[in-house]
Amino acid sequence: MAIKIEKAIKKTLRKSSSVRAWGILFFCVCIVMFAVFLRFFVLSVWSFDGKRIFVCELAPCLDNSQTGDLLLARAGNGNPVLLWQVGKSGDSIEVSTPFDTVSLNIPKPGDTIVFEALNPMLLDASLALYKELNPEKKTKTGISLWNIAGELPFAYVGRASISGRPVSEREVEFLPWQELRLIELQLQRIFPSIDSIHFKRKLFVDSLEIESFMVEDELFYLTCEKEGLPKACYDSREKGFFRRNSLRGIAQFSTFPLWL
Repeated sequence: MAIKIEKAIKKTLRKSSSVRAWGILFFCVCIVMFAVFLRFFVLSVWSFDGKRIFVCELAPCLDNSQTGDLLLARAGNGNPVLLWQVGKSGDSIEVSTPFDTVSLNIPKPGDTIVFEALNPMLLDASLALYKELNPEKKTKTGISLWNIAGELPFAYVGRASISGRPVSEREVEFLPWQELRLIELQLQRIFPSIDSIHFKRKLFVDSLEIESFMVEDELFYLTCEKEGLPKACYDSREKGFFRRNSLRGIAQFSTFPLWL
């Protein structure tokens, strides 16, 4: 009888050890799979200002982003870059420029952008946005020179200079608003008797003027620096607005030193 009991105990111990071992193995596999899922599908690690930082790449993480958040966005070459959120659709922001401080109202989905009503900075951003939304269309920007009395001879622009060389009439339509503003200021000094010299720009698709378009995406204004002197990078000051689908994630966790 004692032998039978001893055999039963040993058999039970063998079974429980096997179940426990498989249970531990299964638990470890689950932990590894969860860690891999977090690393490759939820979180990514990036270097920023000498530290490593976790970025959540799940779509819901971006839903409640606010001014001052650090976002991961695709830059002009398609590579991701970490940028500070200055504002998004529905926000009114102020952007410092070499000339003055410009106020921008960032359009919301459903808003209609009317080109004629925009300041030069917002016009640049809106033209770039339209071209990004309609890559299949051949667009052309028409530009002319005006003052308060009417249109001026466009040849006047050849009297101005950029980087120490005369401005070419052909290049003017491709210049960003900052350089156009510099040309305006130079022409105002050259022709002091002509009041309020300024450029007017229009967008054409197959010789048909596009006066407005509707915004369908949530838009973000992102810059390299949170405050202080600007850094050299491709951000909203060059690109214009970032669309929601160009954002990959948002910094969610405390940073830790790069050497860790």
